[in-house]
Amino acid sequence: MAAPSLALEVSLYFGKLWDVVFWVLTFILFCWKGNKLPYADEVFEYEFSFLFLWLLTEPTRLFLGSKGNKTLTTKPLLFSLTLAGFSLFLHVYYIVAQAFVLRADLVMNSISMAFLGAQFLLTVGQVMDYSNYQISAARFLPKMLSQRQRGW
Repeated sequence: MAAPSLALEVSLYFGKLWDVVFWVLTFILFCWKGNKLPYADEVFEYEFSFLFLWLLTEPTRLFLGSKGNKTLTTKPLLFSLTLAGFSLFLHVYYIVAQAFVLRADLVMNSISMAFLGAQFLLTVGQVMDYSNYQISAARFLPKMLSQRQRGW
């Protein structure tokens, strides 16, 4: 029988805590970069706006992952996996394509990608577990019902 994953739920919980720390530190870092580094105006605005775009998608991804894990449904988990791809894109952008990449950016985004990778793998495992459970239940449920009707 399928059950919620404690490892996934713990990973999502600590991921939420890290995301708050990550966002606040990245916001402070962007404020510092905007004042001290010679950014082109439009480049700084795009990179800063990506931080708020991440703020819209990341809590949604974590909520959907937790909901799908607790309710044993695959649809929220699959949406969570889709949003994980977008979050990964933003973290890679902040490491590789940002105008000024500081060591703090590398460390914070690497930690975030480690959380994201662990949550992704645990979510894929849960989706496979739930799918196998649903397939086996669909296969054996008609047999159980027919045996009940015959009086077994």
